[in-house]
Amino acid sequence: MLIEQTTTYAYKLKYLENPSFDKVKNLAKKFIDELPQELVDDLYNSINRGVDILKTEPEMLVYLYSFGNMHQAKLNKAFENIPEILFDQPEINIIDYGCGQAIGTMCYVDCIKQKGVSQKVKRVTLIEPSEICLKRAALHVSKFCPDAEIVTINKTFDALNAADIVCDEEIPTLHILSNVLDLLDFDLERFVELISNNLKGYNQFVCVGPYFGFSDKDKRMENLYLLLNGDENFCQYFDKYELNHNRPWTAQIRCFSVGELEEKLSTKVTDEDIENGVKDEYGVVYSKDGKRLLKGNPELMAYIIKLTTYIIKTTYIIKNGTKVICDRAFGGCRFSSLQQITIPNSVTSIGECAFSGCSSLQQITIPDSVTSIGECAFTGCSSLQQITIPDSVTSIGVWAFSGCSSLQQIIIPNSITSIGRLAFYDCSSLQQITIPNSVTSIGEAAFDGCKSLRQITLPNSVTSVGDRAFYDCSSLQQITIPNSVTSIGEYAFSYCSFLQQITIPNSVTSIGKCAFSDCSSLRQITIPNSVTCIVSNPFAGCSSLSLESQSFRFIIENGLLIDKQEQIIISYVGNNKEIMIPNSVTSIGESAFSYCSFLQQITIPDSVTSIGKWVFDGCTSLQQIIIPEGSEEKFKQMLPEELWDKLYYLKKAIVQPNDEKSGNNNYPF
Repeated sequence: MLIEQTTTYAYKLKYLENPSFDKVKNLAKKFIDELPQELVDDLYNSINRGVDILKTEPEMLVYLYSFGNMHQAKLNKAFENIPEILFDQPEINIIDYGCGQAIGTMCYVDCIKQKGVSQKVKRVTLIEPSEICLKRAALHVSKFCPDAEIVTINKTFDALNAADIVCDEEIPTLHILSNVLDLLDFDLERFVELISNNLKGYNQFVCVGPYFGFSDKDKRMENLYLLLNGDENFCQYFDKYELNHNRPWTAQIRCFSVGELEEKLSTKVTDEDIENGVKDEYGVVYSKDGKRLLKGNPELMAYIIKLTTYIIKTTYIIKNGTKVICDRAFGGCRFSSLQQITIPNSVTSIGECAFSGCSSLQQITIPDSVTSIGECAFTGCSSLQQITIPDSVTSIGVWAFSGCSSLQQIIIPNSITSIGRLAFYDCSSLQQITIPNSVTSIGEAAFDGCKSLRQITLPNSVTSVGDRAFYDCSSLQQITIPNSVTSIGEYAFSYCSFLQQITIPNSVTSIGKCAFSDCSSLRQITIPNSVTCIVSNPFAGCSSLSLESQSFRFIIENGLLIDKQEQIIISYVGNNKEIMIPNSVTSIGESAFSYCSFLQQITIPDSVTSIGKWVFDGCTSLQQIIIPEGSEEKFKQMLPEELWDKLYYLKKAIVQPNDEKSGNNNYPF
C-alpha cells in the first residue's frame, strides 16, 4: 500500500481530533493563508483548474483550497439521494475512482457520521494516477476509517485490469466517481466493461461532475449508467448558482444501483404476522414467503410422534430457505420436550429468546450463514452440552447461553469481538473456554456462576474486564491478565475461592470495588505503579493475602492499604487483632475492614473526619473502638447506629475511661 508518512502534514493529521472534511480543508487554508497572493495565483494556474495531474504538495493543498467546497457540495447532494437502505447495512466497501486525495471517501464518512449510523467501512480501494495524491488519499482514509483495509492502485483508467475492481457478494460496494467521467482521455466503453464483468452483490454508484450544457462530456455519465443497466435513484443537472446561490458552480449528479439489496428481515412477530402465516405439517408457523419462522408449535412432540413411525429423538428440521428464526419462536417451557433442532444454511439471524427454556434440547448446530444471535437465544437450555459458534457471528449477545447448566465446552471463533453481559451466566458445568484474540471486551457478569471453570487465558486484545465478569467462578485456579487490560471491574473475581495467584499487569489503571473480594485462597497480589484508581475495598475477605505495592500513591503500612493522595484507608489485609490507624489518615473507605473476623480492637485518631459504609461488616470479634477523649459526638455521627450502641455497651462492660492500669486517656467504644 502506498501511503504518506513522516511528513509535516501526516503529523498534523495524526493529531487531528474527530476528523472531518471541513477540518482537512482548514489545514489547506492555513497553508494558503501564509503564502503571498502572487504565489497562490501561480499555484492555481499551475494545476489548470484541477484537470492536470497534481505533482507537488503545494498543488494538492491549493486544489483542496480552491475546489474542495465545490466537490463537497456535489457529493453531499448525491449522498442525500441514495437509498436509505444502504445506510442500514452494517458494513460497506468503497471504490473511489480517480480518487485524488480521497475527497469522495471523506465526504461519505462525514455523511454516515451526520446520520448517526454505525456503518463500518471495511475496505477502501483508491484508484489514482498521481502517486503523491494517492499517498495522501491513503493517509486521509487511514484517519477517517482507521479499521478499514486500504488498497492503493497507482494507474490510469485504461491501465486497470480485472484484479483491480473487487466487489463482494455479501457486502455492498459504493462506487464513487467524482469529477472523472467528463475527462476524455480514457476509453469509457472498456472501463464500463471492466467494471461490469466484476460486479458482485449490491453496487451503489455515485457520479458527480461539472455540467457543460449537453456536450459530449455530459453524455459520458449517462452512458455509464446505460451501459451498466443501472436502476436510477437520482439524476439532476445544475446550472450556475443553482447548486449554491453564491457560487457559479455547475453540476450533474447521477446515482444508480446495480444488483439488489435484500431487505433486512425483522425478528419481531405481530399477531397479524401469525394470522397471515402458513403452518407446516408439524404446526410450525412460517411467513407466506417462507423466509421467517414465526412461531413453533407447543404440541410439536405429539405431531412428530404421530407423523413418524420410528422416533429416537424429538427432532425438528427447519425448512430450507428460512432466513430468520423469530423472537421466542421455540422459547418457553412449552417446548421442554424438544431435543434436537436442525438449522439450514439459509438462516442468517436467530432472534431473541428463540430457544429459551428448551430444557431438553441436547444438540444444535449453528450454520455458517448465521451472523447474529439474539439476546437470551439459548437461555435455560439446561441439557445443552456442546455448541459451536460459526465464524460468521461477530458478537455473543446478552444472556445468550445463561443457565445452560450442562454446557461443558464452547468454541468461540476469531470473528467474535465482544462477549455480552451475562452471556454464560450460571453455566455451572463449563470447564474450558478459549477466548480468541479478536475479543476486545468481556461484558458484565459474562461468566458469573461458572463454578466448574478452572483455567482461562485472556488474549492481548482484551482491554477491560467487566463488572462481575468471573464472579463466583469457585473452581478457577489460574487466570492470566494481559498487558492490554486497563481496567478491572467491580466484583470481577469475587468468590473465586480457589484462585491462588494473579498478576496485575502495568497496563491496569483502575481496580473496581470488591474486585477480588472473598478470594480466600489468594496468596499474593502486587499493585503496579500504573494504578491510579482503587474503588472501595477490592480485597475484602482475602484472608490469606499478602499484598505488595509498587505504587508511590498506594502504600502498605502495617497491613493497611492507604491512598496517600486522598489520605484514605482502602483495605486492611493483615491479621493483627489490634490495629492503630496512623494520624496521616483522614478517611476510612467503604468496607475497608469488612470481614476481618480476627479484629478485636482498633484505634482511630482525631484526624479521621469520615468513615465509609460497611466498614466493620463481618468483624465478628470486634470488641473495642478507641477514639480520642472528647470526640464521642463526632464519631457517633460517623459510625452506624447499631454498631455504636453495641460498642457503647461493650465499653461499659469491658473498659472504662481513664483506666489507671492502662494509662490510656482515650475512650474505648
